[in-house]
Amino acid sequence: MFEKEKCIIVTNNDRVAEKYKDVMKIELLDSYEDVLIKARDLVYDRHRLLTHPQAGSLKPNQTPYRSIIVYPADNNSNLDDVMMIEKAIETFNKFKEIKETPKYEEKIANDYKTIDLSMIDNVMPKIQ
Repeated sequence: MFEKEKCIIVTNNDRVAEKYKDVMKIELLDSYEDVLIKARDLVYDRHRLLTHPQAGSLKPNQTPYRSIIVYPADNNSNLDDVMMIEKAIETFNKFKEIKETPKYEEKIANDYKTIDLSMIDNVMPKIQ
């Protein structure tokens, strides 16, 4: 099992940050891309991905919000996580070249925040 107080949520979703600020460490960033890069840096610094960096059915250029939970790795290899986060950044860049993420009006942006928050909410019962 994982200890919640050791987990880090890397997010650009203020609703996720607000809800879980007293449960886990929060890294609140400015953009989806920043979240991927910070998660990658943490993975290279011996953290494991507890959530997939591309969870959900939305393409990276469709949603402006992303939250990823990482956890300090023990002495086990995290090579799979390194490959996964690098692939997520590669995919993000590929879709960004096709079309930038739109600037959504507040109501639609809040809907995307809700989707991202629900993905984190669904993981929380599995983290003791």
